[in-house]
Amino acid sequence: MTKLTRLVFGIPANIMLDVCSLICEHELEHTIMEVDKDEDTISLELQYSKQDRKVIHKIEDMIADNSHEEDDDEDEDDEQD
Repeated sequence: MTKLTRLVFGIPANIMLDVCSLICEHELEHTIMEVDKDEDTISLELQYSKQDRKVIHKIEDMIADNSHEEDDDEDEDDEQD
């Protein structure tokens, strides 16, 4: 029996297509939990097994990389004010 882990991710809308292609490519079970228009994110619950951890880490890295870019953009906006 394969043990599945469930995690909820807040996926920024601008990387959603890239994340979805990974989800489809690796046939991960997923559920859309919430759409946050204010934060421009979509919350997804992903179910994965031990063998899928590399894909999950890649998705986490994509989210982290994107959040750093947004932080940089906000800092630039603050400097211009």
